[in-house]
Amino acid sequence: MINQIHSLNKNVIIFQQAFARLNGLLIETFLEFHRIDVKGVKKMKNFQRVMWHFMIMWVITAVGMLVGTFLAPSVLLPISIITIFLLIIVIFIRSIRVLNTILYCIPFLIGITLFWSTQFYIEELGSALVFAVFIGTVVIFISLGIIGIMMKDLSAFGSYLFGALIVLLVFSLIFIFVPVSNTIMVVLAGLTVLVFALYTIYDFNQIKHNYVSEQETVGMALNLYLDFVNIFLRLLEIIWRVKD
Repeated sequence: MINQIHSLNKNVIIFQQAFARLNGLLIETFLEFHRIDVKGVKKMKNFQRVMWHFMIMWVITAVGMLVGTFLAPSVLLPISIITIFLLIIVIFIRSIRVLNTILYCIPFLIGITLFWSTQFYIEELGSALVFAVFIGTVVIFISLGIIGIMMKDLSAFGSYLFGALIVLLVFSLIFIFVPVSNTIMVVLAGLTVLVFALYTIYDFNQIKHNYVSEQETVGMALNLYLDFVNIFLRLLEIIWRVKD
């Protein structure tokens, strides 16, 4: 397995960074397309439902990581492409049942790529540091969630965050083909952490202040899931690049 881990070169890791940012962009786009606002549809606050789906997604991720142990790192690229393809498909699907099924496939696929990404960072940084970053991400995520719940309605800031995410996505894709210095990539990763941290505050705030229908709970849970994954991976990237 050591040789396979070493085969994850920097180009693959850079692609994974861009892929993670693309995930966030597409999920936000998905939420805009599937925002349920039908007159007469009763809405209720579904914070517990959202968190329940959020936890289930991590169980599915664990299964995906387990499957990843039996696969070669060469599967990262095709699985990443499949995941992005699914995210594009959900934009055009109107059936809630089919939609939720596809959304639950995404954490499984991300779990496979997450296994090899974390294995790379474990090899480069050590398991103790990677675990410490994970625990730190949990603490940060919970703290940001509490801040979001306690703040007033932040709906007006959604368009600004979405614009920032698009800018990050564009530069991430450009830097795949145009080599830049390690310092610039550290800055980009830091800005990505900041944007997804703000998105975490925003998403929890929307659950608190805006009524989330039962049909929207899976999509909102996936949004929170991707917030966490992106913060975790980008923090690892920053530490790895600074060390490098």
